Amino acid sequence: MATLDLDKLRKVRGLMTGGATEGERSAARSRAESIAKAAGMSLKVALSKLDTPPPPTARNMFEGFDDWMEAKQPGYKAGEAAKRAEREARNARRRAEVLAAYGSEAALFACTEREVLLDAAIAPIATWDQWIDEAGTVHRFAKMLDGQGGDFWNVKDITPAIRKAVMGAYPWPETLADALTEVRDWERLRRDRGLFCRQGEWNHYCEVGCRVVMLEHTLESSQPAATWDDVQARFDWKRYEWERQWIEPTQRDDPFLDRLEADFAFLRTNVQPAGTEASVTNGSSGSATPQPTTRRTNAAKRADVLSMLDSHPELSDREIARRVGVSPQTVSTHRQQARKRQGG
Repeated sequence: MATLDLDKLRKVRGLMTGGATEGERSAARSRAESIAKAAGMSLKVALSKLDTPPPPTARNMFEGFDDWMEAKQPGYKAGEAAKRAEREARNARRRAEVLAAYGSEAALFACTEREVLLDAAIAPIATWDQWIDEAGTVHRFAKMLDGQGGDFWNVKDITPAIRKAVMGAYPWPETLADALTEVRDWERLRRDRGLFCRQGEWNHYCEVGCRVVMLEHTLESSQPAATWDDVQARFDWKRYEWERQWIEPTQRDDPFLDRLEADFAFLRTNVQPAGTEASVTNGSSGSATPQPTTRRTNAAKRADVLSMLDSHPELSDREIARRVGVSPQTVSTHRQQARKRQGG
């Protein structure tokens, strides 16, 4: 049984009463009766539906929030408007940079080499669907993989067949640092494309989503660290995971993790790996234990900070401090001194 087509019935009712001739009015009535019958109703009942007021729309839970905040914090609305303007300006600058890098929107949305390889790899287990863009171009995409589907993927949803396909589409990262680099590459592509979408967001196809989920699981827990760089990559992942959730650029504020990263940076710089000349042997076991080397001098720390400021000036004082193993204030002092020297 069909649903009553209210729009069509409303047009036909207009002809029933306003038709130019009796024949036109009669034909409209017959058409209205057919529409009502298809919905399992009499004409009288169907016409009554046209006069029933539409159900009330659900109240927006955020309705009036700005007014409430303005009353509590005068200037709140102006502050939010300034943030939006800054974000729009930042997005405009970013769109210009993206277009300069890709050459055109078409090139930005064209399948990357990795996307092509993933598409080919999942073909035997994919259930296909399609969507049409504003230009009328038809795009094929995998609606389901190995019987699994959805907008959000979890490791437990990824079957062995999916895992084999997305991991084997092209070489899997050998290190945690490489895994993090690929996660960042996919996130950057998603954000770049989102800048040109009407809704402001672009979602990767499910095969990409599965690959990203598996990479993130690797960074989170599934692959043990084998080197200092792997441990650093795991620290970088936790910082990146927290900071990427915000629309506005926001640095993580977690003193405990900051302290832990600073401790790691110090140990990495000042402790010799087991098996080197600085190691000592533990009695009967014969195993080597890492021992601290001579502490870095202030001159050495200064040299490390200046090197980072020269090679990565875009990094924050806190980030450089974390990598070098000094305090953020130390980095800030050296940055200000370097600017004065350049200005002189």
